[in-house]
Amino acid sequence: MRQSSALFCMLFLAHCLGAQSLSKPTILPEAAARDQLATQPDPVYPPIAKAAHVQGDVIVSVIVDEKGRIVSAKVVSGPAMLQQAALDAVKKFQFNPFSVGNKPIRITTTLTIPFHIDKPGEGPSAEQQKAAQAWFPLSDKCRKALQAQQVQESVDYCRHALEMSIKAGDLTSSDQLGNMLSHQYYGHALWLTGVRSNEALEQENLAIEESKKCLKDTDQEYAMPYFWRALIEGSTGQGSAALADFKVAEETHRRAIEHLPEMKNNYSKTLANILRYHAVLLEMMGKPDEAAKLRAEADSL
Repeated sequence: MRQSSALFCMLFLAHCLGAQSLSKPTILPEAAARDQLATQPDPVYPPIAKAAHVQGDVIVSVIVDEKGRIVSAKVVSGPAMLQQAALDAVKKFQFNPFSVGNKPIRITTTLTIPFHIDKPGEGPSAEQQKAAQAWFPLSDKCRKALQAQQVQESVDYCRHALEMSIKAGDLTSSDQLGNMLSHQYYGHALWLTGVRSNEALEQENLAIEESKKCLKDTDQEYAMPYFWRALIEGSTGQGSAALADFKVAEETHRRAIEHLPEMKNNYSKTLANILRYHAVLLEMMGKPDEAAKLRAEADSL
């Protein structure tokens, strides 16, 4: 089957080359283009869209260069709340190079990115849908309270958001990401109280376990529960454990920057902050030279 599809792809390319200028990308049907896909990451369902029960297909027009890389991506149609997630996914696609007569060529095609919550036998229950809809506004209030250093409000909102996240379940990677963030935020809130460090540490441990279900070590989000756990460990005298977690957070950011260079500015700012916190811990542990190196790296970002 794959051989016949590949043959069709090559015949179609040959036909198109005869009809088009060589300076323009060759138009290829989606089915023929997908036959050459080497890497196709699943899109991340935006929590707000899922909570609002927004579903549908997003159609993205792409140009693929001679090396099989996406060099241009533009949404053609689809629900507005899902379009950015579709673009983020498509930009990570990698094709095997297209060619005709051993000559590499550029192609243009459309890609359909589906977002469907309800799958036969796997859809969320009414209770899960209600919890998912409640989670997003609660999580937003939790984050804002954390940013404002409102301790009791942070604990209340973040605990409630975590409860809704757990009730909503973890049917998809988007759910799992929501669970991870909820544990992470609640751990941060507990730590702010100054007297619930052990509980905070347990929440960050759970956040890390959730991150392993839905993220890779090239994802910037994967780093954050390690960072927060490092802060808690450092504040409770667990210096060696904190140093190990800082290292994971920093190395993850470096991989994320390499993996998504277009996000370098944002990720570098976060990495610089992590390096500075790491440097403070090293100074407290009597390692000023190592601390100075990290500060110098932070200042260079």
